Amino acid sequence: MMSGNNKGYILTATIVMIVILSISMALIAEKWTYVVKREKENELLFRGEQYAQAIRRFYLTHKRYPFELKELIESNPRCIRRLYREPFSKDGKWGLIYLSDLASGKVFKKTNTAEEGNGKQTSNPNPVPVGQIYNKSSQPIITGQIVGVFSKSKDRPYKDFMKGDVYSDWKFIAPVITRNKKIELRRESDEIQRK
Repeated sequence: MMSGNNKGYILTATIVMIVILSISMALIAEKWTYVVKREKENELLFRGEQYAQAIRRFYLTHKRYPFELKELIESNPRCIRRLYREPFSKDGKWGLIYLSDLASGKVFKKTNTAEEGNGKQTSNPNPVPVGQIYNKSSQPIITGQIVGVFSKSKDRPYKDFMKGDVYSDWKFIAPVITRNKKIELRRESDEIQRK
């Protein structure tokens, strides 16, 4: 038979063991969350760059930008291996950057997390129907053509990529080619560089 002192000692030792295990599990869970988020960031960078390269290849092959992402996989020759899901969104859908967004300069505006934390997209969710608009130099620009993708996530990244405060600031854009100029996003800043 156990005496009263031994029962109290076993109970205390069990409670201490449970507390130590709980703290260990909390630390492991925090580290695991960090590892998973970093892996998703790397996957976002890889997939976004794949889309930018595929859109560029599509343009070089077809002399226009795609109107839907599925055109990248349905074109002959195929421009992308498969349509990748966006790793941070539950539905896996990317935000789309249209040629009209690029021409208007909307793409380069920073997301203000205090004001736009309600899930608003920085890109035009309802593009202008396919047609022509004109920029300042009277060159026609076809609207509705996809030139890039971005994440719709408002989470703060660990990596410093394109000076983005949230993942939706990370834009993956194919170089845009007009008649005599090439417009592309410089990673060092949010300005349009014309060559």
